[in-house]
Amino acid sequence: MFPFLVIIVLLLIIYEYYKYLSSKPPGTPPGIVGLPIIGIYWYCLWYDYKFPYRLLAYYSKKLKSNVISCYLGSFFAVVANDYASVKELLLKEEFDGRLSEAYFIKARAFNKKLGIFFTEGEEWREQRRFALRHMRDFGFGRRHEIFEAKSMEELNILMDMLKNGPVNENEKKVYKNALALFPDFLYPFFINNIWEIMFGYRFERSKYEKLYYFGQKAMKFIRSGDTIGGATFFWPITCSFGNLFSFKDAMESNYAMIDFIKKYLHKYKVMHGENGEYGFVGTYLNKLKESNLPSSYTEEYLLLTLLDFILPATVSTTSNITFAIKFMLHFPNVAKKVRKEIHEVVGTGRLPTWEDRNRLPYTEATIRETMRYETLTPLGVIRRCTKDTTFQGYFIPNDTVLIPNIAEINNDPDFWGDPKNFRPERFLKDDGQFNKDFSLPFGAGHRLCAGETFARYMLFEVFATLMQNFDFSFVEGQPTKIEDKYSGIIITPTETWIRLKPYS
Repeated sequence: MFPFLVIIVLLLIIYEYYKYLSSKPPGTPPGIVGLPIIGIYWYCLWYDYKFPYRLLAYYSKKLKSNVISCYLGSFFAVVANDYASVKELLLKEEFDGRLSEAYFIKARAFNKKLGIFFTEGEEWREQRRFALRHMRDFGFGRRHEIFEAKSMEELNILMDMLKNGPVNENEKKVYKNALALFPDFLYPFFINNIWEIMFGYRFERSKYEKLYYFGQKAMKFIRSGDTIGGATFFWPITCSFGNLFSFKDAMESNYAMIDFIKKYLHKYKVMHGENGEYGFVGTYLNKLKESNLPSSYTEEYLLLTLLDFILPATVSTTSNITFAIKFMLHFPNVAKKVRKEIHEVVGTGRLPTWEDRNRLPYTEATIRETMRYETLTPLGVIRRCTKDTTFQGYFIPNDTVLIPNIAEINNDPDFWGDPKNFRPERFLKDDGQFNKDFSLPFGAGHRLCAGETFARYMLFEVFATLMQNFDFSFVEGQPTKIEDKYSGIIITPTETWIRLKPYS
């Protein structure tokens, strides 16, 4: 009897595998053969456990196709691996969908479809349109004199700590004896700037420990996933086996951030009553009082919208600055040119401003090269096809997962010539002025990162100011290699102490 049962089980396994192999839709791109249920995910981990997304570029070359297909769990996916296909993918309207039904994505939002980042459809368009239209009034995505003045005040507080030393115990945890803990010491500057837009006020310096807390939770959340999306695609496993794929860590840190925002939303309502007058939060709360309001307008939607803007403003910007400073230490000739340009144009009597950006093309090009050299979002943000269509000559069925392999195009020798070299000049014309940025750090199309202008402004201000005022050096025993970084939802740098010496 037992041998008979074994044969039946084997036949069922063979049948399931055959059904899986034959399930690839006809007319779709050449594919990677995986396994039922988990698809190619185990291949990815076997190929590069820390950075599993690298398998996709390997198979693109092996299959000699810039567009390939595979199964990620039960999701059929198509991956674009060169500039032309990635750009088409990002611009194609039929590819503007999101995996809003994926368990991980709903689990982070009260098991609902909320927020700006991972949602789609008419509710997403309405909420995104409302948010961007009104956040502009407070300095998000446009020039705003009051916001820029307050941002400079925030920058001066940061510089006071770096030049004159910490003023409380919390600051001593991130800056002591001329050593700065990257990226942690940057959290207050970046969070306070986006907080000002959202809530209409900033945390006082004596309260910065709250911003350090939020920053650390944000970083934990980002590092709890991986670039391929283990927790997203294998939800039954992640729920059933403790902290597999760091699902538990992701949810704990996610709801810690939500509780943080909820606490200050409650304080805002207590302080201002029924008449919100300050920041985007006030505008949204006033909107909630209207009659015949679309059902998508709720406080829960507001909470996730706030999180979807504050989270990347916390993690992506501080990571980019940390990578940029580390690259200046690894490529001192570039650092010398940056510092020379800043001192010739701005001098040392004042801090660089946004007006200086066009007169500091090499400095800006160095920021762009940082984002190309270290692609924070190697696979961009995963998309979903919303109806049957074609792409690069292939048939793409409705509900196909679309993956833009941005890391691959940023490291393509046929496109860049010498991608392994850190060379800011590639972003400049022969006359030294800006060239087109082909690195796509903020995506493209209708799902272009809403915070691009805000992020570019913040990155320029902080990087130019740090380079104007300090020399940097590594600290013995600290993570100093370019490879010292974490894989996660985005790539983030390992925390490291770096010595700051006032430039003379």
